[in-house]
Amino acid sequence: MDIAIHQTFGRIGIDTTPAEINIHNQNADLNIHQEMPKIEIDQKLPQVHIDQYQCFYESGLKNIFDLIHDEAERSYQVGLEAIAKIVDDGNALASIENHQNVIPELASQAGVEDIDFNVDLMPKSRPKIWFDGYLNINWQEGKAYIDAVPKKPEIEATRANINIYMLQYPSIKIDYIGQNVDAIV
Repeated sequence: MDIAIHQTFGRIGIDTTPAEINIHNQNADLNIHQEMPKIEIDQKLPQVHIDQYQCFYESGLKNIFDLIHDEAERSYQVGLEAIAKIVDDGNALASIENHQNVIPELASQAGVEDIDFNVDLMPKSRPKIWFDGYLNINWQEGKAYIDAVPKKPEIEATRANINIYMLQYPSIKIDYIGQNVDAIV
């Protein structure tokens, strides 16, 4: 007995559609207005002032007015001292009652001059030093005005899809072919 078996295997078909997302984003509308900062600078460059008047005065480097004033004062003092010496000498000569030998003594004093030596540093005063100048800075802060209008993104989404189907159903076919004559004998 001969049997023929034909078997067909089942096949599954799968169709897929992937998910898809499309995002379209638009930039926000910006409106910007800016006020620039302002700076004002007012300055007078520094100047150094040095007054050496007193130093020069003490060193003998005088202006004409001080020289005239000082010489007048010195002349006045020398004149007063000379008058005082003449008065003293006259009083000494007038005092005959003392019977002193006044004339040789006055003569010896007239011939001797007192000289005074001294060491001194010049000038004794320091110069006057002062500075002049300024720097003023005034500023105003700048401002920025920003007006923003945001825009929402546009989103399109397609879901994924999976379709499963039978491409070929399974089957089994059994056929009886009959008897083989040669096999019987």
